[in-house]
Amino acid sequence: MRQIKSTLLMFYLFTAVLFFQPNAFAQRIDEASYRYPYKDPYLATMTAALMQGSESPSTGEIEDLQVKVLDHRDDVYLLEGMGAIRYRFYRQSGSAPLIFIIPGLGGSAYSGPARFLAEWFADHGFHVLILPSPFNWDFTLAASASGYPGYTQEDSKDLYWVMQRVLDEVKIRCHAQIGKIGMLGYSDGALYAGYISKMDSEKRQIGIDTYLLVNPPVDLFEAARKIDRMADMGKEYGADQKTELEAYAFGVLMDAMRNDTGAPDYFADWDKRLRLKDKQIEYLIGKNFHDSVGDAIYVIDLANDLAVLKNPISGWHRSNRLEEARSYSLMDYVETFVIPRLRRIGNKEMSLKALDKLNSMRGIKSALENNRSVFLMHNLDDILVSAEDVAYLEKVFGKRATVYPHGGHLGNLWYPENKEHLLDVFKPLLQGSAQPHL
Repeated sequence: MRQIKSTLLMFYLFTAVLFFQPNAFAQRIDEASYRYPYKDPYLATMTAALMQGSESPSTGEIEDLQVKVLDHRDDVYLLEGMGAIRYRFYRQSGSAPLIFIIPGLGGSAYSGPARFLAEWFADHGFHVLILPSPFNWDFTLAASASGYPGYTQEDSKDLYWVMQRVLDEVKIRCHAQIGKIGMLGYSDGALYAGYISKMDSEKRQIGIDTYLLVNPPVDLFEAARKIDRMADMGKEYGADQKTELEAYAFGVLMDAMRNDTGAPDYFADWDKRLRLKDKQIEYLIGKNFHDSVGDAIYVIDLANDLAVLKNPISGWHRSNRLEEARSYSLMDYVETFVIPRLRRIGNKEMSLKALDKLNSMRGIKSALENNRSVFLMHNLDDILVSAEDVAYLEKVFGKRATVYPHGGHLGNLWYPENKEHLLDVFKPLLQGSAQPHL
């Protein structure tokens, strides 16, 4: 009897260990079979800048639209008449499922990766709506109820409301016949998609059937610190050197973008075309993030009449104020704008550590574990997460996670295998799409 009990105990222990291994059920793509060409994660990340739309999907048409969300945001000094949120709609001629796409930190409705993905889905029979990131200046002005993006729970509520507004708008204005609904968020946009999956499962004000989170940060502030460190590499260069470096990178990108994005060699030989060292690439990635956040800070200061930014500003003199806004790091923004505001409205004990818990994927762990409609794509070499972060996500998502060995941060979304996987996640929405979404 004792031997039987011992055998059963060993069986249960073995089963438990197997079950709780982080990647026990997650699908890790084998490196030997994955022919993605760029093994350097920074170089891979830079290829995301090559993603763009051709502006001519094979089916349907593109409409650039805008809608007012907050009436009082249309008369902000120097931003008069700009208080409408701008979004893009890829419309099919008949009834079709719809996919919302939310870009990464500071991204607009016209961001290259978002347009690239939108055309891919439109070409396969989906309506697509691209909305700006809650950290984009346009969203900050037109749709952020607080006027201070950076608190994920509040930002996600704002985004969820905007999604409802634009959904109603395209049904009325464009006579769109909408079937089932999906949502794809990438980078910071994936974090918002995770929070919205929790909201919509509770409120069902939209009724989203499928979610795909691509390269989300696990710890938002740790990702922000990594971005800040990359941007800080610019301190190694003088002003003229930075100008030359940025001009060179811009020139290489523009030269590449003159070609057809669908050509087989469009993304090829990037390691030979972009002749930059890792540190230079890191700086360019960090600066790009900082500039987009700086644009939001510029608007935040005006919209809330804060006078935190000190450079004089008028209708004729704005560039110095904008450059001052872009000098803030991501963590500077959190500590200078977000935390003081939360303390003013009643969270007197709010700290960086407390806010970090409220802003992360860990804050919605249970909701993500239990919602079988939420899927994950990530890369082991993502420059904004750690190996421990990926293992955590594998444990949370289980068999709903697919993890690739290479690609950096978003740098393999254009790769054929990844594109097919994106499509596979949403293909079930095409079934029964003739029934309109009410």
